[in-house]
Amino acid sequence: MLTKEKEIQKINSPSDGIEFILNHFTEPIFPRTISTHKSQGKQFEIFSKEEMIKAYEESDLFDCRVNAYPSYTEYKGIQRYPPNFIFADLDLSTFRNLVALDRALQTTLRIIRIKINGTPTVVWTGNGYHIYQPIDAIILEEFTPFEEFENPSLKFLRFAENKLTSGKSDPSHNPSFKSCMIRIPGSYNSKCSSDKNEVKIYQKWDGYRPPISLLLGSFHAYLVDQKIKEMKLKKRIEKRFGNAAQQSNSIHWIETLLQTPIEDYRKNAIGLILTPYLINIRKISYDDAFSIIREWLTKCNELRHLDSNFDYRIKNSLYTNKKQTLPMRLDTLENKNRELHRLLTEKTKVEGMLK
Repeated sequence: MLTKEKEIQKINSPSDGIEFILNHFTEPIFPRTISTHKSQGKQFEIFSKEEMIKAYEESDLFDCRVNAYPSYTEYKGIQRYPPNFIFADLDLSTFRNLVALDRALQTTLRIIRIKINGTPTVVWTGNGYHIYQPIDAIILEEFTPFEEFENPSLKFLRFAENKLTSGKSDPSHNPSFKSCMIRIPGSYNSKCSSDKNEVKIYQKWDGYRPPISLLLGSFHAYLVDQKIKEMKLKKRIEKRFGNAAQQSNSIHWIETLLQTPIEDYRKNAIGLILTPYLINIRKISYDDAFSIIREWLTKCNELRHLDSNFDYRIKNSLYTNKKQTLPMRLDTLENKNRELHRLLTEKTKVEGMLK
């Protein structure tokens, strides 16, 4: 757990924290987007350090984030900027306790040191650790071995986080060039209690940018493996749910479930139906899947209050569904929960009649 003894740099002003983070970036530094508590997490573009300071102070230093990548990283589908900043998130909510979280951090730092000889910045956010590792990178779309793959630079960001954390990173965290928002040391996290909400430096980056080439061999092998798995997944979806589900990326009765609050069977519904459906059938991001399931659970709780610890349950389900599992079939649900099966069957038929 983070202690005062481990904290190696005290941030005395917003300017210090901003300068510390900006030193991790390469040109162009601006323009890029930031977000604050005042903006309700929405990103807006700034063009100077002075604008950053002003915006953060107007938000009383709460939830001050900056994108690790500048604006205009791509243009009309053409990648214009290399994946030269690896962001890993070890979130406390995905671990049993602080001891397990700290163990995962030490494992991650050891992997980074062994694999790429890196010494990243580590920041304590109040809810876990953020790891910031700048690297010397190239635009992978312009590199011949990756021409056959779609969005390799984007996929590298996610591969690197998973690889270097040994799969322990927050499953709902899927960095992209537009959403790689990192916290400013010395600012405050509104999601934490007042006694631990300051963002603090645990370890400082040593200034060395490891070459991306150290990870490209394993990354290419990963892409090839994912391509094979994707082909197998398509065949499994067609076999289990038919060609219509494969082509439309949609299953009507599960869409009906997402619109139907239920009193019980929620945990099983999330793990056995909703999570694998949203990730592997609809193929949406973990962030979007998290939001959809959280909204559904909120409606369920309005019907009958059982649990308010939504975030942990959803993230845990997302974590356990990293493999390409498929949702259960409707006839299987009949054996598991006859009443829910009856409800969904009736609603699906009615909706079908109205179409």
